[in-house]
Amino acid sequence: MKAQAIVAAVLLLLVPGLSLAAGPISADETGERRLGICAAISAVPLVAGDSGPETPLSATKYNDTFDSGFGLRLELFRDWNPSLRLCLGGVWNGWNGKSFTGGEFPGGAEFGDFYIAGLYAGGRIAFFRGSRLRPYILGNLGVVYMPSVDVTTGGKKIPYWGEFLRDFLELGAGAEYSLSDRAFVFADVRFTAFGAPRGQNYPISEATGGQCVPISLGLGFRF
Repeated sequence: MKAQAIVAAVLLLLVPGLSLAAGPISADETGERRLGICAAISAVPLVAGDSGPETPLSATKYNDTFDSGFGLRLELFRDWNPSLRLCLGGVWNGWNGKSFTGGEFPGGAEFGDFYIAGLYAGGRIAFFRGSRLRPYILGNLGVVYMPSVDVTTGGKKIPYWGEFLRDFLELGAGAEYSLSDRAFVFADVRFTAFGAPRGQNYPISEATGGQCVPISLGLGFRF
């Protein structure tokens, strides 16, 4: 997507400047409880879940009705020790609706855009203490908001899902590379699950929770 390319280019321009400004990396970690902030952009394919009711043949899947999306993430964190990081974060993932024929829409339908915006708390455990390159695992729990989604069929727009708040679970793994004592870049892959939307037109809008896999590239700074 064009937006992803623009944000990626900005990150690439910022990395060298942060590296020079933050100074050299320390030879060893002190174990100080340091605060920091990090941001990331993500490609976000929908991989599982039914966006429509089950029929005798099959159920309509999220990736039948929405394109692969893109996301933004911002986290505030505290390095509790050199291995454990606690975080509070916000995430936005969005997907463009697409045309679909089948299931409850044998004549075809055009789905509106769909996004989730959430807040979460979680933690991360990093390995290879003292190394510039540190693989890690993570887990987050939170809540997400989704606005209403409409669908256009037979020349008529009808409500499909209503606004909702649902639970949010995230598990993932990645690696962080220290550019200096303060600045770092990271990349990770996460499995994200969110609760079922609130259908507005039963039975055609009945859905299950969805699952997506954000693939992220980010930049962080320790204070």
